[in-house]
Amino acid sequence: MYSNRISTTARYNLLTADIQRNEANYNRLTAQLASGKKITNITDDPIGAVNIVNTNRQLGQISTFNQNTQLAKEELDTFDDLMQLAEGYLTQAWDKAVQANNGTYASTSLKALKVEIDEIAKTMVDLANTEFNDNFIFGGANTKLTPYEIDTNGNILYHGTPQDNPDYVRKTEVADGVFEVINTTGDKLFGYYDSYYSDSTGTKYYPQTDEATGNTIYVDKSGNQYTGDVADLTAKEDYSGVMGALKLLSNSLQEVIDAKNAGDSNAETAGYAKMFSTLDMFSNAHNEMVTEQTKFGGVYNRLEMTESTLETNTENLTSYLSSLQDVDIASAASKWMQAQYSYQASLQVAAASMNMSLLNYL
Repeated sequence: MYSNRISTTARYNLLTADIQRNEANYNRLTAQLASGKKITNITDDPIGAVNIVNTNRQLGQISTFNQNTQLAKEELDTFDDLMQLAEGYLTQAWDKAVQANNGTYASTSLKALKVEIDEIAKTMVDLANTEFNDNFIFGGANTKLTPYEIDTNGNILYHGTPQDNPDYVRKTEVADGVFEVINTTGDKLFGYYDSYYSDSTGTKYYPQTDEATGNTIYVDKSGNQYTGDVADLTAKEDYSGVMGALKLLSNSLQEVIDAKNAGDSNAETAGYAKMFSTLDMFSNAHNEMVTEQTKFGGVYNRLEMTESTLETNTENLTSYLSSLQDVDIASAASKWMQAQYSYQASLQVAAASMNMSLLNYL
């Protein structure tokens, strides 16, 4: 009859493996308790670790979308406030236009009205040049250049991206692949006024005083002086929106004042006719503002719904992430105690066993 005996080396290897296994389990549970996380290393749970990475990526995207949505809402809040102010100034200007058109005001009263109209125009330009987050709101895509300027000739010029250029649009991503347009252009909302002289090629020239001679010269936007016959230049006006209405009203008021002072009834009649035409312009400008407010009010509502959806998604993903990685402290503490006892027991068994040799069997 034969008996199987375990060699000292084999027994040592078995005891060492048992100690290492219990130590690794103890260390893993210790790390989980210390970090509060089930998975502290990808080898703990490869599939779970991948799911955690993907979930964190999704939460990061949602955080970015939330920031975009909040920033867009703040800009649209500013836009709405500005539109309410602009409508108030436009209403004031329309009232002044109605007063001026009654034909009974003396020159002094008309002068006072003109001063008020000019101040409203300056205020409207300041409003149209409002910045939000270091960007000009009404510059289209050209957010770093001041959109409006009142030049030395009194023109109200727009320097932003024009509305007929599709590149004026600024979009913000509020969900994966979902973009919202959050801007409009100044010329669409406020219009402009540009009075100039045109040559046969259509080049615009503006009058200015020559410092050396004191004479009036005509230069284009690049500063090049017109060298042809001044008689060949044609006076023109381009205008639209509330800016155009304000400037035309101011100009026609001045025409009526000059005509009254000169006793020129024909010029006075022509001035009043031009003044009367601004009433429809103010009405149309107001309708344009209301239309844009309504449009962006819809955008704001969609942003709020998007924000609510993002919040729900964040809660669901956060809950899922917690189930993947967060440790149940009570359960983990119990397992940690068991692992500690097992580790200590394996050390004790190993210590007792290592003291034994073949002499114990003789």
